[in-house]
Amino acid sequence: VLGLCGGEKARSYSLGSPKRTMRVTRILEEDPNKGGKHATLNQGQFVSLLAKHKALLLQSDEGSDPISTEEFAKFTASLNLRKYEYVGGAAPRRLIPVEADVEVFTANEAPPDQLIPFHHELAQVADPPQYLFFYCDLPSETGGETALIDSTLVYRFAADKYPDFMNKLKTHGARYKRTLPAEDDKESPIGRSFYNAYQVTNKIDLEKKLNKIAGLEYEWMPEGSLTVTTEPIPAVKLIEQQHGQGIYQWTFHNSVIAAFLGWEDCRNDRKKSVFFGNNDPMDTEILDSIAKFMDENKTSYKWKKGDIFALNNRLVMHSRNSFTGPRGVYASMFGDRIGTDDVKRDGVGQVVKDFAKLEVPDPLTFGMWRLDNPEETAYNAIKAGYRRLDSACDYGNEVLTGKGIRRAIEEGIVKREDLYITTKLWNTYHHPDHVALALDRCLQDLGLDYVDEFLIHFPISMEFVPFEQKYPPEWTNMNGEMVLVKNDITATWKAMETLVDNGKTLNIGVSNFNCQHIRQVLSIARIRPTSLQIECHPHLSQQKLIRFAREAGIRVSAFSPLGGTSYISLDMATKSDLLFENDSILAISKRHNKTAAQVMLRWSIQRNTLPISKSSNFGRMQENRALMDFYLTKEEMDAIDSLNKNHRYNDPGVFCEEGMGTFCPIYE
Repeated sequence: VLGLCGGEKARSYSLGSPKRTMRVTRILEEDPNKGGKHATLNQGQFVSLLAKHKALLLQSDEGSDPISTEEFAKFTASLNLRKYEYVGGAAPRRLIPVEADVEVFTANEAPPDQLIPFHHELAQVADPPQYLFFYCDLPSETGGETALIDSTLVYRFAADKYPDFMNKLKTHGARYKRTLPAEDDKESPIGRSFYNAYQVTNKIDLEKKLNKIAGLEYEWMPEGSLTVTTEPIPAVKLIEQQHGQGIYQWTFHNSVIAAFLGWEDCRNDRKKSVFFGNNDPMDTEILDSIAKFMDENKTSYKWKKGDIFALNNRLVMHSRNSFTGPRGVYASMFGDRIGTDDVKRDGVGQVVKDFAKLEVPDPLTFGMWRLDNPEETAYNAIKAGYRRLDSACDYGNEVLTGKGIRRAIEEGIVKREDLYITTKLWNTYHHPDHVALALDRCLQDLGLDYVDEFLIHFPISMEFVPFEQKYPPEWTNMNGEMVLVKNDITATWKAMETLVDNGKTLNIGVSNFNCQHIRQVLSIARIRPTSLQIECHPHLSQQKLIRFAREAGIRVSAFSPLGGTSYISLDMATKSDLLFENDSILAISKRHNKTAAQVMLRWSIQRNTLPISKSSNFGRMQENRALMDFYLTKEEMDAIDSLNKNHRYNDPGVFCEEGMGTFCPIYE
């Protein structure tokens, strides 16, 4: 952990008082915030920082006294996080008296000569804490470091090296077996009594509590101890989003290694402490290998008095190294954030009450533009795991796309409600009288009763072309001319809203709109746009537009996320535009053992956009979905961000004049 304490590597925040400030530093990566004025670290900032950076180090500013135990307690209380009851833990702990309305207790009081293995805190229970804090009141003489490792890194290692083991762990989860004494055993790292572990005072209440947990088994031992075997607990988790931050990472979210290495005392045999959820034993050689990988790739930090660690317990595993001398490290744990009364407004000053549309279970979308065999490709995309399909009238292949969708449904690969299908309103149908007719034709061609999303394809209104004369109408009328017409786009939007009312589409949105176009719609919208679809790739990062949309509660989908590749055959890009051959992207792909395409798609996800990719190759489809087992560091994200040159490949301000003789800029 180099440079953690350097003031130039951290940002200062006030700690509830102008007289006390602290520096906040990312632990697993170099900090991005280079100085700056002090700001109050409120709940929103905190949860956003921990969602993005996973672990933070908090310290007093240089020249200040160390943060006290009471200040630590007041700080955690000020974040207004959900209180968490410490039930089911193995480690003995003591409560530390504080005035603030939070629980502060000693960290694991296992004997100092014993290493506490890596684990997610309380991952052996059904609902582990979301956030974990450690505070150092007294550093040890030697050792005693708290070590961290990114859970996705562990997942990637195990999944690559032991795929069968990991598939079984995903399918069945893990069960944990532990014998608990009647009184705390301070000589054991797992010596917490069953009374303390389950927060009861008598055996009758304990049995009532245990009997409520489906699948849990327990047995009273002759000497008075209690053996508990948990219900099957999920041991591999996909973390999707946290408070507006796209995560989408698989995690090794369990206490399997901690139990295998550390659950050993006079009552317990560590090798019998954990097994698969179907009761099959786990291969001890595999567990040893995973434990060795963790130890070789951990980040250890030597405590200083007053230091605070804040950990995202969903994303980071922690351990404790052995130590000598006295050591005073305290802990506090919490659930997720409690709702706030913060008022958030969009680009026209309206209060935004619903941000739910920003969160999707799967950000990966398959695009249907320019495909040789749309029916087979749509079917294979669904078979490969895609559930979001992006179509449009203008693509000219919705009949075949619909056949591929129906085939997948008929074969039982998916149900209709599992899919999220988008189509779009073409430029010639912007008049309110034509909007419903246009969607009806899309539904007819797709063979669907409804779509999940209907977007205005471009903020360009063109002369109406009758359906029976030319469909799709493309960019020209029957005389081969592109004719722009007067039209109030807000009238078009109001017609779109009626389609939601009658159930023909569940959501409506826009495509290729800029900030001012969106403001115009927001100013009159009864039903707000669900999403914005834009061209977005490392050569066109569109950072401000993405922020503008998301702050209005509008999610952003990114077409052409790999840059100019699809435009070379249209003479709209050249081989020099290929991002697949960019040195920075290739270096990152080599570092992660991923393809350049995977790196760019991952970059898109971490920017909180939904990338729309395509391929006719089934293997490539699967490859483009294999993005949840790695993440890009801040430095790697910055390197790709630096490739931006605000260059569009799909720009009507260029191709309309070159191809149709009509000058039609929309982004300026």
